[in-house]
Amino acid sequence: MQMQADTPELSRVVEVANLAPLGETITVTADRHECSSVAHRLYLVALHELSGRLTLEPWRKGGWRVTGLVHAEIEQLCVVTAQEFRSNCSFDIDRHYLHEKDRYEQTEEIVVDPFSDDEPDVIDEGRIDIGELVVEGLALSLDPYPRMPGAEFGDVHPQSDRNMDEAKPKPFAVLSKLQRSE
Repeated sequence: MQMQADTPELSRVVEVANLAPLGETITVTADRHECSSVAHRLYLVALHELSGRLTLEPWRKGGWRVTGLVHAEIEQLCVVTAQEFRSNCSFDIDRHYLHEKDRYEQTEEIVVDPFSDDEPDVIDEGRIDIGELVVEGLALSLDPYPRMPGAEFGDVHPQSDRNMDEAKPKPFAVLSKLQRSE
């Protein structure tokens, strides 16, 4: 299976016209190849598992709300020790979709409210890619500075740190030499 340049690594396109009138629940599970591609995109050492159970239900006039829980088992590089470690990541999804023509009310003035909800996403040509939604959610939930459990700065290499401390000149030792020479 060769992917086109604009095809997401995990694509699960849902035709909204084919959804049940009261909504549906869909399970998204990435296969081994998709996990590898997503890991590469998100700069992970590995992605061992990525799955989610999403519910699509009608929202507003012709729109859809997508909610659900996603679970991932990831392998990252610790920023403190530079060692690879595995961890689990779970996050909720709650996104709204509308057709382009229904997204904005026609007004003369644009008002930006930083405390209001996000604008709904666009239903693109009658489709929602819930696979890409899962990957976007994973990207947003990742710690940008991952640390393996128990890793603390200063504990990188205890043996080499001790040797380096002994070799470093002590700042007040230099001053005490100056004081003795006077």
